Amino acid sequence: RKMYYIRVVFAFLAGLICGALNIVGILGLAIGIAVFILTYLLFRYGIKSISESVKDPKKFYMTGIFSYFLIWFVIWVVFFDILWMS
Repeated sequence: RKMYYIRVVFAFLAGLICGALNIVGILGLAIGIAVFILTYLLFRYGIKSISESVKDPKKFYMTGIFSYFLIWFVIWVVFFDILWMS
């Protein structure tokens, strides 16, 4: 449960960064993927309580993956449109 919420927060921050910095195209996608990989590394090696409680290694990258990319993309598009399309 913690992994999901932490990943949602990181998705929001990544989308905000991409939108606020006027990042478009493949660079924005690269930032989104890089932040997702950062959350994987954080769960796997950084937060001991999460890494010790997870039995299946697939859970480190599968938990919240669809929510992450959906939230990241929506926030990116919304902030980009608000800031740069006026």
